[in-house]
Amino acid sequence: LAVASALGTRQGHDQDQTLSIVQFGNAKFVNVDMSNPAGIERAKAMNLGTSNIADAISTPFLYETASIFENVPDSGKCFTMLRHPVDRAISLYFRYQSDDSNPNTAQYKGLSIDEYAEQSTESNWMVRFLTSKRAGSLSWHDLESAKEVFGRKCLVGLVEKAEESIRRYERFFGWGDNRGSGYNSCVGDRLVKADKRNQHDSFEGTNAWEVLRKKNEYDVLLYEYAKNLYTQQSTMYENFY
Repeated sequence: LAVASALGTRQGHDQDQTLSIVQFGNAKFVNVDMSNPAGIERAKAMNLGTSNIADAISTPFLYETASIFENVPDSGKCFTMLRHPVDRAISLYFRYQSDDSNPNTAQYKGLSIDEYAEQSTESNWMVRFLTSKRAGSLSWHDLESAKEVFGRKCLVGLVEKAEESIRRYERFFGWGDNRGSGYNSCVGDRLVKADKRNQHDSFEGTNAWEVLRKKNEYDVLLYEYAKNLYTQQSTMYENFY
């Protein structure tokens, strides 16, 4: 698959004037950066939406990315892989302890988990991006709006059911139609190697976990809604077997 994400503009490809597929190892990327609004505008100007060059787009900016499909007959379909917000925040804590490459997170290095929980700026990331309300206070109306986006527009996957979720995407998009006999075992092996959830303490039941839960209350509620939606959507995939 050729993916439009944040990785296709490495090695000077951010200066390319036309769309193309660039390959790093065995991975294929479109030469755009979908991780920020400026990159999305560049992709739009290069007609990414009408090009049919990308099999998938990876971005946190749902509405900005949707704009590249304006006046395009075959629009994209949103799909997402979700993890419990507090588990995600705690995994980031452990990542920050060993990551020296990002100056924006350097202030978290060396903190205890309790200090991190108090100082963390994690605050309902999912609801904010789904409602384009990046700053300020949120309300129950914002939560309901985010639920509507998931319910009407997104194929929901869960990290705790990652392999099953990927199978659903493959059936819906037809991604696995021409794979070899060893493809399934390869995907399973890669998921096992990439899953680092059990390599650190979850801190569930601790004060730090509760502090992070309160900071992400709307995201936790959205996640619980998404888990129910995941079950409901299972019947939709029956037509793609």
